[in-house]
Amino acid sequence: MPALASLDAFFAPRSVAVVGASARETSVGYALLENLLFGRMGGRDRAEGFPGPVYAVNPRGGELLGHPVHRALAEIGAPVDLALVATPPATIPGLIREAADAGARGVIVITAGFGELGDEGQALQRKLTEAAEAAGVRLIGPNCLGVLRPGAALNASFAAAPPPPGRIGLLSQSGALVTGLISYAQREAFGLSAAVSLGAKADVDDQDVIAWLADDPQTHAIAVYIEAVRDPRAFFDVVRRVSPLKPIVAIKGGATEAGAKAASSHTGSLAGSARAYEAAFTQAGVLQAPTTQDFAVWARALAHQPPAKGRRIAVVTNAGGPGVLAADALVRAGLELATLSADTLAALDAVLPAVWSRGNPVDVIGDATPERYREAINVIGRAPEVDGVIVIMTVQAMTDPMATAQAIAEAHADPSWSKPLTASFVGLIGTEVGRYLDERGVPELNMPEMAVSAMQALVRRGQWLSRQPAPEVALPRHPAPDHEAARRALAEARAAGQRNLDLERARRVLAAAGVRYNGAGQAADAAEAARVAADIGFPVVIKANSPDIVHKSDVGAVVLNVADAAQVAQACALIRRRVGERQPGARITGFTVEEQVSGTEIIVGMSRDPDFGPLLMVGLGGVFVEVFGDVAFRLLPLGRRDALDMIGEIKAQALFEGARKLPKLDRAELAEVLVRISALVEALPEIGELDLNPLVLTAEGLVAIDARVVLA
Repeated sequence: MPALASLDAFFAPRSVAVVGASARETSVGYALLENLLFGRMGGRDRAEGFPGPVYAVNPRGGELLGHPVHRALAEIGAPVDLALVATPPATIPGLIREAADAGARGVIVITAGFGELGDEGQALQRKLTEAAEAAGVRLIGPNCLGVLRPGAALNASFAAAPPPPGRIGLLSQSGALVTGLISYAQREAFGLSAAVSLGAKADVDDQDVIAWLADDPQTHAIAVYIEAVRDPRAFFDVVRRVSPLKPIVAIKGGATEAGAKAASSHTGSLAGSARAYEAAFTQAGVLQAPTTQDFAVWARALAHQPPAKGRRIAVVTNAGGPGVLAADALVRAGLELATLSADTLAALDAVLPAVWSRGNPVDVIGDATPERYREAINVIGRAPEVDGVIVIMTVQAMTDPMATAQAIAEAHADPSWSKPLTASFVGLIGTEVGRYLDERGVPELNMPEMAVSAMQALVRRGQWLSRQPAPEVALPRHPAPDHEAARRALAEARAAGQRNLDLERARRVLAAAGVRYNGAGQAADAAEAARVAADIGFPVVIKANSPDIVHKSDVGAVVLNVADAAQVAQACALIRRRVGERQPGARITGFTVEEQVSGTEIIVGMSRDPDFGPLLMVGLGGVFVEVFGDVAFRLLPLGRRDALDMIGEIKAQALFEGARKLPKLDRAELAEVLVRISALVEALPEIGELDLNPLVLTAEGLVAIDARVVLA
């Protein structure tokens, strides 16, 4: 397709044509022309509309809204930069060629009736894409609302009215979400730099618009609603490049696992589309909002406020209850109430009544004047122990909301102010007070929890930007990687007809990646198993070797704490009996005898997502992985910083910190194991799935005691 700069036609066209302009006032074609000419539906002031030439096209000709209607694009007789098309689906592939001949660099197809209608519609949508490629134009849609660029007075959509100009670039697969957020922006007086409804995404996809917005000086934050993207890896690459430059907030539609593909491995069964998107967002520094409210609130905060340098937050309030609720919300959000220093308390004593709370939340008392708010905020805003400030006001008989808003804005506008600030004037929804603060870059949210949510986004943004590169570490107890040895083991398995590698070969593959294993040996029968066990040293673990068994513990194919030769024979017989009962027909080709290792169990696994490719998992292992699902995911390739971050996401951190006298985890060692597994999978794409479960945390470090490898 043409270069990215060709998206300029959608956001800065010199002229626009509406193909399918209609005299029927309830039609989309009428609304598109009306919006372009007058800025809004029902408007009649040409000065509020798009300032460049606007052309109406309809085979019937005539006049519409005071403008001539051309029978075809070719009759306009002047260049057309952007064409909006609202004609029957079958006519549109041909119209794309006509638009290109008229000079168009961009086409927005509003019409529905394509990919969403099954095979026939998908075939027609492919014709659209092919026509755009052949004509050298970019295409947004079909089945979309259109594009708005408020700062350029461009309403190339059928939205009822534009939002105020602002700093948030909004793109959405859903046109309805765009109109809802436009209404919200109008009420709350925050602005958008652009609003793009992508529809069926026959050509222009999310990453195309994100890349364009990354270079747009009007855009300070990007907000994305996604259901699916056509090329997930390309999307990931773009957001990973853009996120350090501009904050990106995303909300994912269809985030449940209902449609996830079932998989036989632990990793695959815990993964799925939602997990893959979550991993991509986290790895790229995209903030994934859990609700539409958070989506809008986070975008507002990130577009105007600096990222927080820490998570120590101060709350300034004139009412105890809302302050307490804000404190509770802070803790739930993973933030903390800043502990005010003696110097800060003394400075507040000098400006607040004697009965003030003398702590955080800073209760400035119900009769607080605007001046009292200003002085308290000035002290808190300059306290080195505070990383962000939330200001709450409840309206009482003695308060002056607008004057207080002015005092907050003045304190925030001081050049020495460098911390993020959010505000909540409780219950004042859609009032001039909120408008006043929002227009001055202070997000005013209606409830204390919303102000906390906004601050959470600013803290998370600051944490991500301040991440330090992870140093390389030596692993003296682990062997050096040998991918050629792993490749030989995989080739042997394929030659032997094994897709699910036997335990001995699976261990060879992962050991070749530099994973340290416990002592082990192979035996054809119970007698040989007893000799191997004596060489290793008791106690040992006996496991069945079988190409047919996926999870050995599920069918009783593992026996622990085998203490002598007699028990080895008993264990082998017990395994054969259990497997015969629980998985009849499963072949047992021998036994693996292993040194028994105990400690905290960790799982490391990889499965291949159908969209994003290799997906790596780490978490609490053993039998608990399926019970608790306490795991984190990342896309490959994996860097050491990514590995440390995903280890930090596991909820059972206390188990890694030596709780109950358990061994303490060397995070750098586990991160290095993850990086080595990533390198193995990158080097050997024939690996379809793998599990290290468990990887045991011992007093001497990490030791793997099981392996599962499946060929793609």
